[in-house]
Amino acid sequence: MNDIEWIKNDEHLSKTCEDEAFIREHLSSYKRVYESRKLCEGCEGLFECRQASKGERLDLRYDGVLIEEIEYCPYALRQKKKETVLGKYLYCDVAQNLAELQLNNVSYTEDQKQLYLLLAAILFEKREKGLYVYGDLGTGKTYLCTALANSLVLKGKKVAFVKVSNFFNEMKSYFGKDSEMIDKNINKLKKAEYLFLDDIGSEAVSEFVRDDILFRVLDYRLENKLVTIFTSNLSKEELLKHYQYDRKEKSNLMNARRLMERIDILTDDHVLSGKNMRRG
Repeated sequence: MNDIEWIKNDEHLSKTCEDEAFIREHLSSYKRVYESRKLCEGCEGLFECRQASKGERLDLRYDGVLIEEIEYCPYALRQKKKETVLGKYLYCDVAQNLAELQLNNVSYTEDQKQLYLLLAAILFEKREKGLYVYGDLGTGKTYLCTALANSLVLKGKKVAFVKVSNFFNEMKSYFGKDSEMIDKNINKLKKAEYLFLDDIGSEAVSEFVRDDILFRVLDYRLENKLVTIFTSNLSKEELLKHYQYDRKEKSNLMNARRLMERIDILTDDHVLSGKNMRRG
């Protein structure tokens, strides 16, 4: 098969022109694009991309003249879509593999149906109060709440999604060094229209965590009637005990109760039962 025939038989390249004289005149461009696209054959993701620039390949466009241009492959376009969603958060601890999740495409079990309906009511602003979702490991708490968070972001809402232990570790790293960064991040959590505190109770307790950050954030949100959603492996009664003691086993029941009062007023409880979905 000569050069003209393989170009004319290539479904993608032949779209630009079927005239043999035109193809011969621009043969070098056709060859470059053909070789670039051949590198994509059999590719299953950006992790094995063989292009010089990951996710980018050559393409041709005819607009009175033949133009070589860069095209993003489907995997790169999908990645950019994920990054666009995650980039809209005020603060984002959403995992990349959950970035495409929304309430209109999420799957849920019969055990998860009631929680799904409660989250949908928040999305469509049919309820103003937040949720305290708790239950065993792997029952889908973070999965379903992430679907709501992404849906709210795409609706144009100001959302912060925080993995609690990660956030507090980050704030501790600034302690005594960068109080401005601490205040900046606390303000994001205080003022987000919707705040998700994922896996609360998993963090190590200190006065800094409980009183200087969590209490400040939740007190502000309570006063300003802002929606807050928590996920946890602990019931509220267990969370009270968690916050009663700091790392030195020093008890401060009053401060723990003040914090839990705000969590209780901000939320309705929902216990999520079912099998551990991570184990299949």
